[in-house]
Amino acid sequence: MRAGRQTLHAVFRSGPGGRLGAEGVCLDAALAQAGAGTPAYVYSSRAVVERFAALQEALAGTGHLVAAALKANALPALLTPLRDLGAGVEAVSAAELLVAHGLGFRGDRIVMSGVGKTPVDLETALDLGVRFVSVESRGELELLNRLALRRGRRARALLRLNPEVDAATHPKIATGTRTAKFGMAAADLLALASGARDWRGVEILGVHAHVGSQIRELATLARSAERLGTVFAALRAAGLPVRVVDVGGGLGIPQRDGEEDTPMSVYAARVLGTLREVLDRECPDADPTVVFEPGRALFGPAGALVVRVLHTKRTGTREFCVVDGGMNDFLRPALYGAWHRVAPVEPRPGPERRFDVVGGVCESGDAFARDRALPPPEPGDLLAVLDAGAYGYSMASNVNLRPRPAEVVIRDGTAVLARPAETPADLAARELGAQPAGIPA
Repeated sequence: MRAGRQTLHAVFRSGPGGRLGAEGVCLDAALAQAGAGTPAYVYSSRAVVERFAALQEALAGTGHLVAAALKANALPALLTPLRDLGAGVEAVSAAELLVAHGLGFRGDRIVMSGVGKTPVDLETALDLGVRFVSVESRGELELLNRLALRRGRRARALLRLNPEVDAATHPKIATGTRTAKFGMAAADLLALASGARDWRGVEILGVHAHVGSQIRELATLARSAERLGTVFAALRAAGLPVRVVDVGGGLGIPQRDGEEDTPMSVYAARVLGTLREVLDRECPDADPTVVFEPGRALFGPAGALVVRVLHTKRTGTREFCVVDGGMNDFLRPALYGAWHRVAPVEPRPGPERRFDVVGGVCESGDAFARDRALPPPEPGDLLAVLDAGAYGYSMASNVNLRPRPAEVVIRDGTAVLARPAETPADLAARELGAQPAGIPA
């Protein structure tokens, strides 16, 4: 990628000497200022806040909650500014719930969703008094009812609809199709709601749907909102006092040069407009609270994974740029074939050549990019994998006993170490500590 093309990115741009940075801080300087090596995630706090504020503003005048999806990014340094601006959070596990609570998010600003919630997950949600739990099935609602009665409480629940909407995204992150494991068919949802209206342990507040992740077509999100509105109206017609519609998240981000970002105002207007059309037609007296659950749309463009070039090599007809990061640090390219821009942090002169940018994990799928044009990198050069702020660190692992990377946040022109990198010694101590008693060392 030529230095001049880097200015096309909304967050990471060329600064002094053509060096790549965010908020006026070059990425190499950010790492040095924070005392972080590579690989490391670097985030712009300003970018996250601005994207949240744009969605919040677009929803002004509508009863709403914007709940940031912790599964996309749960870094406290990025979440606390959102909390102070009135954000909520969406959690899918007991640990995410406890993180939200520990960061000061009130229970009425925490929502829970996800398939396969365990008793511990639901008990934690009940104990924290979350705003609602999105329930996926009859069995889950029965479990929630039993646990709530055992605690002498009444849980607040939404019923998750499978809207049967095909999304133009990778099959592994499409959640609203007929064959997906998520939610219930409309007929099953309506029957469950009717049968559970007198259960003492749960109160049905409304409906929820989510069609997937990295959705770039607003028509897809609008179709889901339309079907949610129809089911919501049917519940009202059946006499259930439902008052919440959770439209989920899934709005995609531009990841290739030349792709246009979808303004939050356009996104909100399309989804709310479609929902309102249905409600005005079928239950005009309804004025539900609308919940949005953005994850990638908030965090994705705000983060980059910075890696260091170890060496280059040629094998047969391909040329490889081997870096110190790997699929353990950023899984999306290997898992989904996700395309992410890779840019030199500091421009290097010379004609571009085609490289596969790969890591050191013992898998052939361990590649950040294939067949990318780069000025020939030298050992020690820094490369940035862009649009990596969502589902990056949250999906990181210790495969091959590789340490997870550091996380650095740029805020008000200063880079701080938000999470230190793990070390080989940390991992070795953890593994050796797992030796069972009675087994000779």
